[in-house]
This record gives sequence, structure tokens and C-alpha cells, in this order.
Amino acid sequence: MSAGPEAPNILWYIGAIDGEIPWDPRHATSASLGDLRLQARNLDELGYFGALTTAREPISLVGDTEQLRFVVPEYPGVKPPALLAEQAQVFDNYSGGRLIFNQVNGADPVLARYGRFEAKDERYELSKEYWRQVKSLYLDDVDAHDGEFLKYGPRYKPPIAGERQHDGVPVWGTGASPAGIDHATAVLDVYLSFLGPIEVTADLFDRVRKAAATVDKKLEFGVLTSVIVRETEQEAWDHFEWQLANTAPEAVLATADRNLRSFGFPALDELTSPDTQVQNRIDALRAGRLPTREDLEFAPNMAAGLTTWTGAEPPFDIAGKGTGTYLVGSAENVASRMREMAEIAGIDYWLLSGWPLVSEARITAELLFPQLGFEPRPAGPRRTLTGDRR
Repeated sequence: MSAGPEAPNILWYIGAIDGEIPWDPRHATSASLGDLRLQARNLDELGYFGALTTAREPISLVGDTEQLRFVVPEYPGVKPPALLAEQAQVFDNYSGGRLIFNQVNGADPVLARYGRFEAKDERYELSKEYWRQVKSLYLDDVDAHDGEFLKYGPRYKPPIAGERQHDGVPVWGTGASPAGIDHATAVLDVYLSFLGPIEVTADLFDRVRKAAATVDKKLEFGVLTSVIVRETEQEAWDHFEWQLANTAPEAVLATADRNLRSFGFPALDELTSPDTQVQNRIDALRAGRLPTREDLEFAPNMAAGLTTWTGAEPPFDIAGKGTGTYLVGSAENVASRMREMAEIAGIDYWLLSGWPLVSEARITAELLFPQLGFEPRPAGPRRTLTGDRR
């Protein structure tokens, strides 16, 4: 399938941890390479625009797909810019120009593992120079560079064969602080955020648009959210509650304090919220139990839930990051909410997820896509490429 003129661009998630309840180690499965290839083929055949992936496996999945784009995370500065540019050239040569970079700002403990110890604001300045040089190198700049953060010599080896995306590899990413928004307007092509209450998301996107306008830049916008769609509301909410009922509280509590502190929040015992629902979630976790649907459902067809990244993020959105937001309901109602929110906030891309990854991607495509106006997709490439560099 492909989107009609009014249909949104829908992406899914490819992940190495899967299962019915993958955030609970008792129910999680580790995907083999064959499983990941199946995930990629499934998304390509169903007509998803692209897939958010980890950094490790995407190039091994290119041969199983024809049109699926791969949104691949990169921490600026971890790889030399020339190396990342060369890897991107190889990827696009093999895929026909289907690479997208997901620029990840990163938390201090994660970056320390990769030998990066810059303060957050300094990381943003490094990132601006980094992505500018990566794009230039990808487009076959041969010159040396001696900048504020980066230094490298002229190209010595022959150019890597293959076509290039005309304006370089698109860079998607986040950043909500003033420094993060300034960075976004300098670096990003698509601005991403976890989906929260729509008025909060719309306010953030408006601030980013205004900042981009001051430097005469036009950004597109995307949101990340999980989804459970079924033929009826009851079926969808039953599945949401079934996953919660089969999640051990200790699976969530084991990393809650660590994750709160890594993002600069107080530990669970000290955390408070002015929002009654969120405070009820905090109180439930302190008592060693999981919150109920009543405290998780915060808007029609929207709830705070658990995902495979719960192990690295504060659970149930208790810190207001939107990382566990779900769209839950009948396909008709979820599609209606998506259209409403896209209109309010100006959303161009929806990065969805649900588990198990293959079966939920299929259910979502079969039930939700028709409600969003998708039509059978035409064959052929959908990217603008420059000439072959052989």
C-alpha cells in the first residue's frame, strides 16, 4: 500500500526484543536475523513508509525490501564523520537511497560508554558541525576540515560507488529545550517527539516552527507512539489491559529509579506530579503494583503504557516524556483521533509500534490503513538520487 494525497506517512519499528509482553523478561524473545528479516519484509509488503531500527542490523535487511526506508540512530561524534558518510554511501548504493539518520542526543550514561563526555549544550554545538560535515562528505566533498570540534584530512581513497540522495541523507531527531530547539532548526529535516497530550505536542511543534521560521527553514514533524487497534473498542482495551495484567511489577520497578535519574528527575520515592492521574501512577509504583487503566487513560483512545524501551525510560510517562503513549481503540476511532491530532499539531509522520511486531504491524495495516485513506502502492523508487559515482 501507499498513502493517498491526504494519507499520513506511517512507519513501524524493527526490534531485536519481541514477544507478546516484551518489556517483561519472562515473556520477551530475542529475535534472530531471520526474525528481523521477516519483520522488514512484512513492513515492506504492507506498504509502511519506513521503519525505526537500532543501529546494528539495517544494512543486512536491505536485500529483503524494495521500498521500505530505514531510520537508523546515530550519536553525533561517536563515529568519525568520514566513516559515517562512507557507511551511508554504501547503504544508499545497496538500497537505492532509502537511508534516514535518526540523530540521537543521548543521555550522559549512554554516551559515556562510547567515550563521549561533553555537556549537553556542548553536544548540541558539536552535533551542528558533525551533521554539516557528514552531509558534505556524503556528497563527495574531498577537502580537509579543521573546525571547532572536528578535524580530518583530505580524501585519500577513491570515492565509493553508487548514487547519492540529492540533498544528502535526511536527518530526523528531537530536542525540546531552548538549546535543543535551536539545534533542531540547524540540523534536522524532520522534527520528532513522543506523542503526549495533543495540546502539549502542538505547543512544542509551534515553538519549533517559529524558531525554524527565524532562520528561513521549513521542517516536517513526526510523532512516536505505540498502537493497539482492533475491530471494536472493547477488543482493543481488553488487549491493553491483558498485557498489563501479565506484566510483573518488578519488571518495571527494576530500572525505574535508574531511568529517572539518567534524565535528571528525582527517584521514584521523591517524584511528584501536579497531575492527579500521573501522581496516582507514581503512588501505585511506590506501592509495588502497576497503575490501573483509570489512571493510564488520559484522553479518548490514548493511554500511557509500556514498551520495549521502558527498560531505558521512566515507565508509564511518570516524568512527562510521552515515551509510553498508546493509541488504543477501534480502527475507525483511532484513525479519527490521528486525523484530529494531525490537524491540530501539523503531524506529517507517525512512527508506530506494537507487540508482537509482525502480527501487530499486520493488524494495524489491515484495519487502520483503509481508515486513513491508503491505496495500493505503485511500484518503483520514490527517492531523488544524483548520478552514479563509479
